[in-house]
Amino acid sequence: MGPGRPAAAETELPAGPAESQAGPGSGRQPRVPRAASPGAGGQSVSAPEEAPAARQLLEDLRRRLASAFQRAAAREQQSRACIEGALGRLSAELLEMHFQNRQLVRTVLDLNMKMQQLKKEYELEIASKSQSSEDNALNRE
Repeated sequence: MGPGRPAAAETELPAGPAESQAGPGSGRQPRVPRAASPGAGGQSVSAPEEAPAARQLLEDLRRRLASAFQRAAAREQQSRACIEGALGRLSAELLEMHFQNRQLVRTVLDLNMKMQQLKKEYELEIASKSQSSEDNALNRE
């Protein structure tokens, strides 16, 4: 830092080939020239020199944003496909459970009818034995 020059004035960088090396994916930010503070006694970068660097910076930001949105859209699409697959599997499982439920209902109804039939047969058999016992008792008298 020279006398009468602030630290910001010394970090000024001229526009040049450094910007082309700091492209997307390089891991470095492009260098943008900074204007010196007015009245600081340093050199300032004029507007025509600043415009290309600003355009490059804006273009780099635009590319990064576009890339980030593309990645986010791809992740969202993959997530949606995963969810749709899970919903499809759950739907198939639910349909299978519904089918099994209907089979169980039929089986229970069939068993209930069979139990009622057996109960009637048993009651008829008991009544028949009781009747024959009474008949035998009357015949003995």
